Formats: sequence, C-alpha cells, structure tokens
Amino acid sequence: MTLSVTYAGNPHGGKKGEGDGEDLAILVDKRLAESNNSVATLTDRVDNIAKHFKELESTGDFEELRGEVQATVNSTMADVDKKVLTL
Repeated sequence: MTLSVTYAGNPHGGKKGEGDGEDLAILVDKRLAESNNSVATLTDRVDNIAKHFKELESTGDFEELRGEVQATVNSTMADVDKKVLTL
C-alpha cells in the first residue's frame, strides 16, 4: 500500500518521493538543534538575570529591581515569540 503525503513545502501538492523522508529527518534534526540552542541561550540569560536581581535585592534598590524584572520579562517574551514563530 502506498501512502500519499502532501506538505506545505511542496507548492504543487504532489506526492513525496522516497528520499524526502531523509530530508524531513534532517530538517527536524536541524529545528530541534535550533530549539535546544535557543533554550540553552535563554537558560543562561535567566541565570545571569537572577544573579543581577539578587544583587539589586541585597542593596535594597527595589524600584530598580522592579523595572529590571519588567524589562526582562518583556524582552524574554519577545524573544520566545520570535523563536516560536520561526519554528
């Protein structure tokens, strides 16, 4: 039995050839690697920000801390949105 698969990458909506499975696996691996890299980058960023927040908290500068937290949340969400849209 032959399975016919159409996908967005083929504008003509034709059948996938036998070699396309390997291409798909490479694409999935590439996207997974990009996702893992993005998560690692965000994790490092969060760790650095957490250290900075502890420093601000220890000095008692809660107004600056509040502003830093808000700016960080906004920036991180924008980065996550960009990454999700490109996947």
